[in-house]
Amino acid sequence: MKYIKLYLTYAKCSLMGKLTYKANVLIGLAAFLFAQTFSLLTLYLIISAVPSIDGFSIYQMGFLFGITNMAIGLDHLLSDRLWTVSYYEVKTGKMDHFFLRPLPVLFQVLASEIQLEALGELIVGVALIGVCASHLEVIVSFSGILLLIVGIICAAIIISSFKVIVAALAFIFKRSGPLLQIIYNVSMYSKYPLPIFPKVIQYILLFVIPLGLCLYIPFDNFFNPVYNPYILIGIIIAITAVFSSLSLLFWSFCTKKYESTGT
Repeated sequence: MKYIKLYLTYAKCSLMGKLTYKANVLIGLAAFLFAQTFSLLTLYLIISAVPSIDGFSIYQMGFLFGITNMAIGLDHLLSDRLWTVSYYEVKTGKMDHFFLRPLPVLFQVLASEIQLEALGELIVGVALIGVCASHLEVIVSFSGILLLIVGIICAAIIISSFKVIVAALAFIFKRSGPLLQIIYNVSMYSKYPLPIFPKVIQYILLFVIPLGLCLYIPFDNFFNPVYNPYILIGIIIAITAVFSSLSLLFWSFCTKKYESTGT
């Protein structure tokens, strides 16, 4: 309860700070909606040229795009501060105040910024899921919906866990932003069905950066319920727990290497 109250206090302060400049928030939100619209337009132009890609219709692609956007949006909403840690906060010594407070450093980093622009990704994700589902023959069940929800949440946690791991490298090398950008770009492949990629990419998205397991497998099982959804939920939660635990251990190890720097 102590950390929940502290997190809410941090989040409130972050929101108050951002809402002081309402025009900036609105412009940022509009920019994200604009970017997402162009991504969807690109997807539409690709799919409209052919009836389907590897058997996936435009509505199936849109549905997967939507649930992936939800996961990315949740990560963006809650852990965006890790980007600034990776790029310049360690290098410039701006992390010092986190280390001086009697609270876990990672908790402070994550709680200190709520990125409202991520609402654009979440809005687009919800809209896509609703519109595309209405054009598809889906087998709606409590277990299938639960599997999708768990997959989205766990995918967001896995993305954030990788961001924690790469951001932690900045405590050793002073800057790890470019590497974080590369890994984040690879994770964007999860917006598309796994079978359209070469085997190497499929293995990466299933076993190295397991977003395919969290997003594509629940998506596929939603239309073709081959696997027991509750077993899949258990597997996804277990793998997410492993990745998040490893990220916390690695962060703890790397913070011990931190040396304050200055300009």
